[in-house]
Order: sequence, then structure tokens, then C-alpha cells
Amino acid sequence: MPISAAPTPRVPTPGLIASLSVRPWIDHTADGTGFAPVLITHPPARRDADTAAAISQRMLSVARALGAAPPRATLPYVGERVAVHNGIVLVRLDGSEHMLTMRAGRWAQVIVEIGQVLLAVGLDPLSPGACGADVDEYIECSGKAGRLYFALAAVAESPRHMQAPP
Repeated sequence: MPISAAPTPRVPTPGLIASLSVRPWIDHTADGTGFAPVLITHPPARRDADTAAAISQRMLSVARALGAAPPRATLPYVGERVAVHNGIVLVRLDGSEHMLTMRAGRWAQVIVEIGQVLLAVGLDPLSPGACGADVDEYIECSGKAGRLYFALAAVAESPRHMQAPP
């Protein structure tokens, strides 16, 4: 009888949240409208348990906790899930007491001005040290393979306003 992988937690663990890589940037649509995406990925395997299937399942739990879905004509809107506090960007994950945090400098200022963030969750690993060309290739390949999940989040006035509904 084959050994099956451990079931994926429904909610990302604190260890998973802490290990995630985030890559924020500022972009523009063809009409010049600015938008602020952030790519959230898992680092490459570090242990035997870090199989491609296990990493994919972990990242699916992250996508679910963010309300992200595979690409379609209309992005899922997930409400006030992002806030900036003392220069740190906080992202709320459903079902977790822990938040994804990132230092994002100018990006943090821009998302407050724009009021929205495009959350992109990659299901496959990507090195935290990947260069811009590697990230572009990852996005292109993952997008074509249906391995990116997306959600549109509002930026809350403060972390208090982004608490999960009761």
C-alpha cells in the first residue's frame, strides 16, 4: 500500500506564513492606471517532506485563506485584507491569528494611495533570490499552467479594520 502524504492543513501554519516569499511591485494598465500586485510564493524544497505536491497543497491553503481563485474574467474581491502600520504591510489570512508581513518601502505608500492590492499566489516554489527575469518567467509559465491564484484586496485604514468578520 503506498504511503500517502499528510493532509494539508485547512489554514496555513505560522511556520508556512513565516517562510513565504513576497514580491511586491507597481505596474500600469494600457490606459496608464496604476496597480500594485504582490506575488506570494513558497521557497524551494529544503526537506524530504517538501515534495512538489506538498508545496502545491500548502500554497493552495494560502490561496484559500486569502480568498484567491484561478484566473477568470472577474477577480474575487476579498475586502479589507491589507493594511500598512509603521511602514510594515500586513495581510490577513482567513482562519489564522497570524498575518503575512512585509517591509515594502515605497510600495506600502503606493498601495495606501491606490487603495487596492492584487494578491497573486503561486502554487509552485520560487527562490527568494530569483532575479526579475526569473520572476517574469515564473509568472508567465505559472499563469499558462493555471498555477497562479488571484484576489483583489482593499487596503484598510488601519489593521483594526481588517479583522475577519465574526
